[in-house]
Amino acid sequence: MPLITAIRSFLKHPQAIPKNIFMRLPKTISHEPHIFVFGAPRSGTTLMKLILGAHPNLSSFGYETGLFMYRDIYGFTYEGFTPTDIAYLIEQSPDIVQFYDKFTQQITQQTGGQRFIEKTPQHVLRLKFLLKHFPNAKFINMFRDGRDGYCSARHHQNVPQGKSIVRYASYWKKCVNARLNQGENDNIFDVKYEDLTNNPEQVVRQIMNFIGEEYDARQIEPQYYSQNTITQDTRQEFRKLSKSIDQLSQGRWKKELTESEVKQFHEIAGRELEILGYIKDKFKVDKAHLLSSN
Repeated sequence: MPLITAIRSFLKHPQAIPKNIFMRLPKTISHEPHIFVFGAPRSGTTLMKLILGAHPNLSSFGYETGLFMYRDIYGFTYEGFTPTDIAYLIEQSPDIVQFYDKFTQQITQQTGGQRFIEKTPQHVLRLKFLLKHFPNAKFINMFRDGRDGYCSARHHQNVPQGKSIVRYASYWKKCVNARLNQGENDNIFDVKYEDLTNNPEQVVRQIMNFIGEEYDARQIEPQYYSQNTITQDTRQEFRKLSKSIDQLSQGRWKKELTESEVKQFHEIAGRELEILGYIKDKFKVDKAHLLSSN
């Protein structure tokens, strides 16, 4: 949930502010084997959630919760839950960590799965908190060439950072560094969108081994992974989710971005592009872009 939306919610219900503060200062630790998927916007987090959710032991439906961002938990809604249901779970929970445990337990009971997949891209910014309070969870972080991410984000109505390349590049950089700042961790698995789309079976097998589940071949078949609420959305940005995994979205920035836009992105987040291996020689990349534009 964007910060401005959270502020509006709090202004409407100022009595909820102290309660939210109390709920978001947890002292408890979850021991549940949750699965979190996150990364910069338009980095393949939704596709990853769908692939995982196609496994019979894993539950995934609806949209992201955004629970660990700045939002009014007392105004929280989610598909399949009534306001009364949510209020009851909050009442039974001393803090947001236990609320999340109870909330996901309800979902897995409804769907027949054993573990819940939580996909909220911006939760990467809360990675330090999540690692501390969910030590048994598995975290899947998605990386994608930020220039391609911007090409996708600027056509997505729910990604406010996509309104300008400066804003997106800055946010992409922030998300990448939020992950990099945590260093090596046995509970974090980094996935490049490009690797996933180049060789989906190999990468998904590695991920399933990481989370401790058996690989199921149906996970990379669109007739199975597209069985999710979000894939029923008719908006253009979601249409690709019901099709076979392919490489068509790789390198789109070379055709879609101007020389000036590429330069802006490099000035803001060139270091991060280099760290992740998306550029090895800035001059060569710029020259290649110029040639492809002519």
